[in-house]
Amino acid sequence: MKSGVAFRWLPYVGFAGLLGGAAAAFWIAPPRTSAEWAAWIQAASVLLALCLALRLQYAAGRQAARQADQVATLFAANMHWVFRELSDACIKRAWADFAVHRRVLQEVLAQGREVSLQQIDGSGLAMVTSLRAMAVEGLEMVASHTPQGDWHQLHRYFEKRLPSIAGWLALYGHPPENSGPTDYQGLRTSFGQFG
Repeated sequence: MKSGVAFRWLPYVGFAGLLGGAAAAFWIAPPRTSAEWAAWIQAASVLLALCLALRLQYAAGRQAARQADQVATLFAANMHWVFRELSDACIKRAWADFAVHRRVLQEVLAQGREVSLQQIDGSGLAMVTSLRAMAVEGLEMVASHTPQGDWHQLHRYFEKRLPSIAGWLALYGHPPENSGPTDYQGLRTSFGQFG
């Protein structure tokens, strides 16, 4: 049994235990006065409020983790797109396209730095840190490039990294050939493509 499945049933088991304990206490010492009834109702209300608060906290944690995974996947998709575009600009020796996509790479890296590492699992953490390092390295490569620079070497650099970015996307269930962007996707509040 997966630990996630066990955690899903844990609140219900705890609630059933509390309910059973309350039923046993109610059977052993039933309330006789209105003050005792009020105490029982107050205790039941407090327990219900605690259970509801725990459930809401659990749901908020799951939603934050799911959103962090989606943002990480979007970061990977944007990295794939910008590396592919930089590779194409190097093939064409198109300085204008290259300069634009160099700035887009800076923006994608800034977005990648906003991904909450505390909310994602081990593979997502590895993906985001690897892609961040790749983006920093890519920025170092393009920063010193000039229109008269070695376009072929830079093209090989980007082409060599595209398969690993595609591998990360495939690991997360979004291989670039099926769901990759055809244009740059800035981080948005809705994640329709990956939701």
